[in-house]
Amino acid sequence: MAFKRMEGFSGSVPQKFADNRIPKCPMCGTDNPHWSIDMRRGKMMSLDPEENANKYLFKCEKCNCILRVPVTDVVGVGRSALLSWQGVAKKAHGKDTKSIYVTVEDVGEAQTTEIYKEKEFKLEEINALANDL
Repeated sequence: MAFKRMEGFSGSVPQKFADNRIPKCPMCGTDNPHWSIDMRRGKMMSLDPEENANKYLFKCEKCNCILRVPVTDVVGVGRSALLSWQGVAKKAHGKDTKSIYVTVEDVGEAQTTEIYKEKEFKLEEINALANDL
């Protein structure tokens, strides 16, 4: 699937997540990132939380940075070690199961933020980073 805005019922969850939970781009600071979405499949039953989850990729329309978030965190089941394999994997790696983790896959055109490439943040931290720009 190519990056696109998700319309309709099937895409409403990730689109609302991006639009509402990441209101500013953490790489360029725009308050209208107009996130487009793609998805990447993960490996089945891997104990590595980064490998095992299907991931949503959110791309900022302004700077083309790409943020990566596990699907299970977006829909909520990854926030429990009892409800999902992703939650079990997060707990096994010392992560807070109640937190949503966001990885900066690509910094896009904001090359001054290259130090953030492939770094993982909690959702609150990524939003704080955006507010500091």
